[in-house]
Amino acid sequence: MILLTGATGFIGSHLMCHLAQKDIFPVAMFRHESNKKRVWKQFESQFADAQKRFDKITWRKADFRDLPSLDAAFEGISHVYHCAGYISLAQRDAKKLLEINEKGSAYLVNLCLSHSVKKLVYVSSIAALGNDPSISVIDENTPWDNNIDKNPYAYSKYGGEMEVWRAMQEGLNAVIVNPGIVLGKDSPIETLLLRHKKGLRWCTTGNNAFVNIQDVITLMDKLMDSKIEGERFILVAENWSGKVMVETLLKSGDFRPRVFFIPKGFLYFLWGLEHLMQLLGIRRRFLTRAIISGQYEQKTIDGSKIKSFVDFEYSPITKLIFD
Repeated sequence: MILLTGATGFIGSHLMCHLAQKDIFPVAMFRHESNKKRVWKQFESQFADAQKRFDKITWRKADFRDLPSLDAAFEGISHVYHCAGYISLAQRDAKKLLEINEKGSAYLVNLCLSHSVKKLVYVSSIAALGNDPSISVIDENTPWDNNIDKNPYAYSKYGGEMEVWRAMQEGLNAVIVNPGIVLGKDSPIETLLLRHKKGLRWCTTGNNAFVNIQDVITLMDKLMDSKIEGERFILVAENWSGKVMVETLLKSGDFRPRVFFIPKGFLYFLWGLEHLMQLLGIRRRFLTRAIISGQYEQKTIDGSKIKSFVDFEYSPITKLIFD
């Protein structure tokens, strides 16, 4: 049997539908009953016999901060898609990020080993990639540099990857995927894109790396079915500057493509203000210097390696923007 963690999340729910189209119904791990609605909506929109297919899912409730519940979810499992994770860039969430994304991944790979799981496909993030100030293109071989400050989410996903690599050394058959910003129906970034389509003109000068959700789940499926192991793949179709992305979104909303840039100094002012508010006990801070710096980086993230291993071409990002 296949276990799919994070089954009710954005990537997980789309992967559930993709597998159901092949009449594969995994054990779906979840935390809250209400979250199952996202999966149901996906099934309802894609299948004439949605209820019949939805009823074939085996649901198992578990929490990545509770090892016994995780262990119980592994009963009879032979393959694992690990899509679960906590997403936040906020400094105030640093502890929770490490508990779920790093320590939780350690629990997961240890259970994969103890339950003799045949293969793990682990969903990481481009946030966990290395960054060399002297180069303009980042790929799977770019080294992680502890001297370069990162946001809390990046540290947690990098820590999770290290646990997967450690388990590979102990005999686990696994592959890692590092998706860029994933676009598609119900994407976490959909609200921001909609605001730009409705006339929001402000942006930063940095680059962003995008990929279609359908490409991500198709490649995860192909990797699970393949003999590929011990590899890491960046999943990025295209890199867009903030300016070009906002101009394109404004055009799609029939607005004049005039863009205004947010000065880096303004974000540093907010960062200082948040520090003061935290000292006064008003609120915990969100911004970090790493978050601000990342909004102005103009590097390209190379997602071409996967095409050397799998027969595949990325979908154009423009189509998603104008849909």
